[in-house]
Amino acid sequence: MTETGTRVAKKQEEKAKNIWGWVLAIGIAVAVAFLVRAFLFEIILVDGPSMQPTLHTDERLAVEKVSRYMGLPERGDIIIVHYSDGTNNNYVKRVIGLPGETVEVRDSTVYINGEALDEEYISTQPYADMEPVVVPEDTVFVMGDNRANSMDSRIVGPIRHDQIVGHAMAVIFPFNEIRSLDGA
Repeated sequence: MTETGTRVAKKQEEKAKNIWGWVLAIGIAVAVAFLVRAFLFEIILVDGPSMQPTLHTDERLAVEKVSRYMGLPERGDIIIVHYSDGTNNNYVKRVIGLPGETVEVRDSTVYINGEALDEEYISTQPYADMEPVVVPEDTVFVMGDNRANSMDSRIVGPIRHDQIVGHAMAVIFPFNEIRSLDGA
């Protein structure tokens, strides 16, 4: 092979190595992004009025997913759940009842084990009574803050641990509405 042919072959080999290097880098970046979204962190869009006045349609939430591997959330936490309703939809709800507790609604007031739950965050619209329900082990009872307009555990039943997608940490968009949801 001539000297010119050798140089051309080396350049082609170098170009092929560069292309494969980029393909590998992009592949690794996509895999890391997929793993982060699947197991650590995700942005969720609020769609619908069920969490008003706390959350509103088109707000975007920062959702961490690590805590779901460490057990059930606490009462008052805002979580993302996936119902077994045949759809691929996620729902934003608030944890109300924990395993072993009895949840009941009378006169638009939630009672846990017979004691009224203090809920400053809910919509003031009246909502229907509900007979007492004992929350089974490894589940939580969730409700929307807009109780008169929420498809929640009163309809779909308690939420199993494996139906919890993550814990909503903050509203991150729109920018003028950025706020933490801890204690919300």
